[in-house]
Amino acid sequence: MKRTTLLLVLLTAALLFVWGCERNVTNEVVNEVAASNCFGCHNDVDGKLQQAEGEWNNSLHASGTSIDYTNRTPPSDCVRCHDHQGFVDIITTGTINPPYENVSAIHCFTCHAPHTSGTLALRTIEPYTLEDGTVFDAGNANLCANCHHARDYVAEFTLPFTLPSRWGPHYSNQSDMIRGIGGYQYAGYTYSTDPHYTAVENACIGCHMGNPRTHAGYALGGHSFNMREDEDPTVTLAPQCTPCHAKVTSDFDVNIDSLDYDGNGTVEGYQTELLVLMADLRAELVAGGLLNNSTSLPVRNRVVASADSLGALWNWFWIEGDQSKGMHNWDYTIGLVKSSINFLQTGSPNGGTAPRHDNNVVAAH
Repeated sequence: MKRTTLLLVLLTAALLFVWGCERNVTNEVVNEVAASNCFGCHNDVDGKLQQAEGEWNNSLHASGTSIDYTNRTPPSDCVRCHDHQGFVDIITTGTINPPYENVSAIHCFTCHAPHTSGTLALRTIEPYTLEDGTVFDAGNANLCANCHHARDYVAEFTLPFTLPSRWGPHYSNQSDMIRGIGGYQYAGYTYSTDPHYTAVENACIGCHMGNPRTHAGYALGGHSFNMREDEDPTVTLAPQCTPCHAKVTSDFDVNIDSLDYDGNGTVEGYQTELLVLMADLRAELVAGGLLNNSTSLPVRNRVVASADSLGALWNWFWIEGDQSKGMHNWDYTIGLVKSSINFLQTGSPNGGTAPRHDNNVVAAH
């Protein structure tokens, strides 16, 4: 009996090796993938998948906090990025089709389709066209841009504009920011952009998936996408920056050009300087009746007649939404925040002397 069972097991294994593995786990129609392809990933030697899984478990994608649990019919456009199946649908067919039987977080098969392609290649690296028509083309990072882009631009809103309770570009405008587009740009102010988009290979991926093997653990770089450890903020991927920025060693909050951007008389790190400027901009927006001081949301039902006033509010949400504290595009970020403060204080984006703390920057409701 035992000999017969052993023979059946060996025969089954031999047939699988000869005929290959049919992949149905993703509910996709696929060709057979050779068994040898399977063992390239599913082996008991290198631990490649285990490492990626360990890193991913420390990612925001894995947290479950960004899933669209509503799973609505008629469909909500949110699922194209906030659900695995929604993303796969939009990438492969161009449409979404909820409700989905299994609502799930972004995970391995969201970005990779090994049981279809037989490799761990990304589902797509086609250049992505942002909402204003600008093309984002940065190699493997093109996949990221499918979700990490702004949904609106301030120029799309007709004046006079009545502020809703929530407003802004959505917390996903990273691709636009690194390209140096999407913020409200004042006439007469010169804006510039830094070279991260072109200088860093694969843009987003070149930094956020930087080599994590210099640190024991899964909480940094790789498929965690983390640039800084949550539990120990002193542990960062800042060494990834040293080939271009020698001053950056273990912390991102470094002032490369030693300029006092916030004008407080002390040269501080970029991120510290920006936080001061953002606090200044917030105070001006609150004083101008544009931003609710207690909620940091727009003053609901306030009617804004000035594009420049609306633009200052937009720029605050734009920089907040990017969430990098200026690191994605310092030159562009600093231009947006300083021109907005200048306008609200003086009426000119390039500065002046007359204080401007009254509510004349917006139309009365």
